[in-house]
Amino acid sequence: MKFVWTLSYVCSFLHIIEGEIFSSVYKLSILAKEEGKLLEAFKKFVTIQINDQRSIYFELQRLLDDLEPTVSQSCQDPKYAENPINAFHLIGRFVYKWPVVFANILCEDCELDEAALHLNMTYQTVNGKIDYWPDDHDIKASAQALLRLRTFYYFNIDETINGVLFGEHCQPLNPSQILKLIRIATDSNMLHEARLWCEALLRKLPFSSYKDEHVNEVAILRLLATIYNKAGMHERAADILFPLHQLGHSEIDREYELYKNNVIETGEPHNIALVKDEYDSQYKQLCRENRKVSAYSIVNFSVSKRPTRFTTPRELSELYCYLSNTSIPYYKGKLEIVNLQPVIYLFHDVISNNEAAYFRNEATKKFKRSVVLGDDGHGFSTDKERISQTAWLFDELEIVKRATLRVGLLTGLVTTWSPLYSNSEPFQIVNYGIGGMYHPHFDALLSDKRLQGVVEANEIQELKGTGDRIATWLYYLNDVEVGGATVFPNINTRVPVIKGAAAFWYNLLPRGDSDNRTLHAGCPVVIGSKWVGNKWIREAGQMFKRPCDLDL
Repeated sequence: MKFVWTLSYVCSFLHIIEGEIFSSVYKLSILAKEEGKLLEAFKKFVTIQINDQRSIYFELQRLLDDLEPTVSQSCQDPKYAENPINAFHLIGRFVYKWPVVFANILCEDCELDEAALHLNMTYQTVNGKIDYWPDDHDIKASAQALLRLRTFYYFNIDETINGVLFGEHCQPLNPSQILKLIRIATDSNMLHEARLWCEALLRKLPFSSYKDEHVNEVAILRLLATIYNKAGMHERAADILFPLHQLGHSEIDREYELYKNNVIETGEPHNIALVKDEYDSQYKQLCRENRKVSAYSIVNFSVSKRPTRFTTPRELSELYCYLSNTSIPYYKGKLEIVNLQPVIYLFHDVISNNEAAYFRNEATKKFKRSVVLGDDGHGFSTDKERISQTAWLFDELEIVKRATLRVGLLTGLVTTWSPLYSNSEPFQIVNYGIGGMYHPHFDALLSDKRLQGVVEANEIQELKGTGDRIATWLYYLNDVEVGGATVFPNINTRVPVIKGAAAFWYNLLPRGDSDNRTLHAGCPVVIGSKWVGNKWIREAGQMFKRPCDLDL
């Protein structure tokens, strides 16, 4: 029997936007688990070849020795892919190593024995389970996510290279992988990050036993000079190459002369220019407050650690917790006020573990890459500012219906979903990817353009004529170890991820205008898998629940 693997394999590499694996940690976790099956099939093939005294390509034995210790552990660790360094390794193995295994065993002109057929069947099974095979797009995106995380959280690069990220152990990065990160940073114009990783690689190289003829001090210094030259620091670039000048390397000599000729007599920057928004925005400063908080203590009904930043003691003294009343006398909401103007609430213990697990499980059946609304209010597109995958759950499901009713009970708003003129949108369940985040945005959908029909043109049929998103309810469906907070840059407020809790705020002022204070963002997830459930409540049906007030 002959196996035509090449064509199907190439097709699996085609980039399908709904299948981007880097944008969902859940999908990465499936990938890690399934990799264990590939390893077992590969080991079986090699073992049979050795027992039958058949020759084994040196490359195959080397790959097995390289893959076995790591994959044997990673496939059994359900949290392996929740670390972005591990995820980068995982994607790299599927893009660079497993294709070599298959190309050496499964080919168009090969007669497949029983062990090879077993490997073929395992590959087909795994490929169906993960929907598609990761490609270079996932490699680049996962590398950019790591670089972006560094600009948010300032983690120690040397520690990360050696396999420690925020105190969590992960796979160390080898020089070749670091070089890949540097080149992607340079191509992405993240020149400061490229320089920092380059300098870290120079520090590591003398102590590394890793062998790669393309990774050496000369190559790294040339790359560092390129980074400085691209930043407009031509004299610094020339200085780096000066020790290598006239050593018989014609290419280096040409680069040195080029940099020297580009030197500007006056006005050269003294350091690589940093983009202020990239490092020092209010959004990122709030995200860096990476305290792991438990905002609510049911035992004594007091706040143990506040989830927000404050500028004065008076602001802190005015925030409090209480039991809120609902239309059911015996059902109370465990409510925390985390900001006063505008009021932002944090409801605690409003979704059970079983309900949250049900939401997550149902969402995985419908996942697609998250999109954002176009700047003009028309159309949707994927964007590097929203790294996640999304599924919509409707109230036809009984558990989802109960959760929707609970939102109405606790907020006092009408949340009934119906096929026509629905009072709220279906639940949007989101799982974030490597460095998953959502940059600052408003939930209100261009309320000043509703009369022109801009919003309604993009909406599903049951939401047409229902007005704008008056309020947002945000379920936190699990805990996150590091990162992932919800922040409000315009009001200096930070809400942590607390499993079983939900944040709630109004997007519109009582007079119907958008409240610009509700600009909010999802901070990048460093370690963990963040799951949330959004419920956007519409204006229709709220006229008696939240009457208009032209003075507000």
